[in-house]
Amino acid sequence: MAPAPAYTTIVNEVSIKKGGRLRPPVRFSLAWHGLMGGSRPLPPTPPAEPCSTHLETALSRLVFTLAIGVSLAAPGLARADAPAPLSREGGLLPEGARNWSHVCSLRHRLCVRAAPETPPTLQLATVAAADRAWDVLTGVLGVPAPEGPFGDPWEIYLLDNVEGGERSLPGPPDPVSRFDRAASFALVDRATTPGCSLDLALARAVARGSLWRAAPATAEGSSVAQEEALARIATPCLAPGDDDLLAFQSQPERCVVDAPSNSFDRGASRFFDWVDARFGARPGLLLLGTWALAPTQTPPHAWQWAGSPTGFDVLRVSLKGALWPNSSFDDILVQFAVARASMSPPPRIAWRLPWPKVARRIAAPEPVAPTGASYVLIDHGSAPAGARLRLEAEWEDFGRMRWVVAKLDASGRALAEIPIVSLDRGTHASMTIDGLDGVDRVLVVAENVGSTDHAFDPHQGEWEPHGWLLTLEGQ
Repeated sequence: MAPAPAYTTIVNEVSIKKGGRLRPPVRFSLAWHGLMGGSRPLPPTPPAEPCSTHLETALSRLVFTLAIGVSLAAPGLARADAPAPLSREGGLLPEGARNWSHVCSLRHRLCVRAAPETPPTLQLATVAAADRAWDVLTGVLGVPAPEGPFGDPWEIYLLDNVEGGERSLPGPPDPVSRFDRAASFALVDRATTPGCSLDLALARAVARGSLWRAAPATAEGSSVAQEEALARIATPCLAPGDDDLLAFQSQPERCVVDAPSNSFDRGASRFFDWVDARFGARPGLLLLGTWALAPTQTPPHAWQWAGSPTGFDVLRVSLKGALWPNSSFDDILVQFAVARASMSPPPRIAWRLPWPKVARRIAAPEPVAPTGASYVLIDHGSAPAGARLRLEAEWEDFGRMRWVVAKLDASGRALAEIPIVSLDRGTHASMTIDGLDGVDRVLVVAENVGSTDHAFDPHQGEWEPHGWLLTLEGQ
């Protein structure tokens, strides 16, 4: 599974606005991938291992892969609505799928297999939609093309009851690649209507197949969100309604890459859209750069993908100083939390309060997980001229909270954003806000930027949320 030509040069280009470059989070040689260009010296290459060691490793991976390949072909072991696998053994094909009628693209290495009684017109429409998605994603955006097992064409299966309308599942891992790579296949619900709905489903499927090939160890929540972000770049079609974005915005306290549902994760594409648009030199490039610079090396006999490095590790290292000198990824999370407040649909507001003529203390109705946020909206309409607002915030230990006050006009546009400074590992922050004449509302944003013990890990799955107390008083 050789990297796509455009993909190998991603980091040779300026991948971050203002002349920055993506940087790897760990020290290893990237010469095989051509990622560092020649603009800076490569880290030292690990000492060469004996040929016998390489041969043993390759044989171990090959035996492991062959065993998986047998399990993939075993009939009667899977349903389209089975839970997504978390381990390296890959997904299981639908029962009898190898005997289904199939049609292949004349332009790309992909085929469509359809369950019995599927209209031929739907098979042809699926091939056409897959070709369009493939053209944009692998051609224009430069993502690596998905592959089937052992270099076979990538396959799409049309059947009933596919959760979310489509899913791309992993096949066997590449037995000879130095870094983790996986084959894949796609399941698409044959109830999907040809046209925009089918185009979007196939764009999602191809994007996730590319991710399986490039960075299969990516956490599930991040994978679905990035798949959706790339699919929305690749096709002008939108999912009917705002259910995905509504699911994401209605639970702002959750981690942005939590995986409570496919709908929430697709809505979380808003985070990756925002980061890519804000810091990427061209659409999708920042996401592809995180794949390229976070390759994992899983031991041949392991049943779980290696947990590091992650795309968040790449962003944490690469976006230092991206906002201002000495700014960090924490500042980017805070900026997103503030920007999220003006997105449509808006995030759920934890508290809506009239002007506090006397001191009032409120608590978080939902604790805030790392990368999540809480919002408090205060009406300024009944405040006297020249009034000021005193805020005192407290939060639980072991959580790093950042607070920002935004002054909003009647249309909801931010007139000013004021950070409330606190110690990095402190649990208290306070400030008096003045200059509120002409302000319609005051928005207080509380962002959990992570634990005091360790960097944010998207694989953690169960993130410890933290509560807060906020005292407000008009003066």
